[in-house]
Amino acid sequence: MTRREDVREAASAVVDTLDLELDPVAIKLYLSEDEVPDAYERVEEKLRHCELVMQVAKGELDRVYTTPDEQLCKGGAAAIGLCDIPEPVRTGRFYHEELGQHATLSAAKRTVERVPKAYDGEGVYEAVSYERAVEAETVPDSVLIVCEPKQAMHIVQAYLYQEGGRVEAGFSGIQSLCGDAVGAIVKRGGINVTLGCNGSRTYAGVPDECVVVALDPAALKRVGESITEIPIP
Repeated sequence: MTRREDVREAASAVVDTLDLELDPVAIKLYLSEDEVPDAYERVEEKLRHCELVMQVAKGELDRVYTTPDEQLCKGGAAAIGLCDIPEPVRTGRFYHEELGQHATLSAAKRTVERVPKAYDGEGVYEAVSYERAVEAETVPDSVLIVCEPKQAMHIVQAYLYQEGGRVEAGFSGIQSLCGDAVGAIVKRGGINVTLGCNGSRTYAGVPDECVVVALDPAALKRVGESITEIPIP
């Protein structure tokens, strides 16, 4: 079992070895708000999930949590299991008619249906916390690392160092930091690499030169144990 100390040590090893500019962000979901430890402060303003991730990554926020009420983007909140999928996201109309990201409504709906979700059906979680993984208070459900492609390459190499294999990344250019980086990890575990989305790059400020690597605690520990062993030119 991965401990809080394992998360901290692994995150620190990745930050130090790869000289990351942004802190890895630990995210944990709670079935009841009462389960949130006192160390976390509830966010008062409404923010998008991706904005919360980036503000913690930049050091602008630390050890905070929200309920569904503080989540400004309900599509993102639904992907991490905090609420039901809202209209017009569920039908694909948002991505077809409002954003023009798909040629037809059917194409948009097909993409939305395949976005990974932390919980199938109605929203089940009452709260979600965000903090720097290097000082994690609890064992998270997912750790998000916003980094340059070369750094992401080294994270993948470290993940495969001991056992080999391949990393199968899944993404569609929408709901990236929520569905791809939290929903997918909660649902299947392991590691995922995603390219960001219009919302996370526009509203949250994910840098153009960065991608996102998401890992469950065991995968992060695995990377932390190997990151100093791989060649980093």
